[in-house]
Amino acid sequence: MERDRFRVSPAVRASVSDDGLVLLDVQGGLLLASNLVGARIWQLLEQRRTRLEIARQLAEDYEVSVDDAHRDVVAFVGALTARGLVSEEPTC
Repeated sequence: MERDRFRVSPAVRASVSDDGLVLLDVQGGLLLASNLVGARIWQLLEQRRTRLEIARQLAEDYEVSVDDAHRDVVAFVGALTARGLVSEEPTC
């Protein structure tokens, strides 16, 4: 659902820099790196935004269509969810 928000796993440590994002799953030992767009998505996830809210913000930040941004957000968040780094929290 587009109203779902995400919770970052307490086992994840994140570092956002001018180069992008580095995530460390301290329980699983997984280390992931992403570009600046991934870093921006992560920041917005930490603000408990929905996928659509994130896509709208990316469209504004990077002057791309909301549809293109949404497709990228869905893929990125899906990959994070599959690895247990974030989880969905359905709204009532």
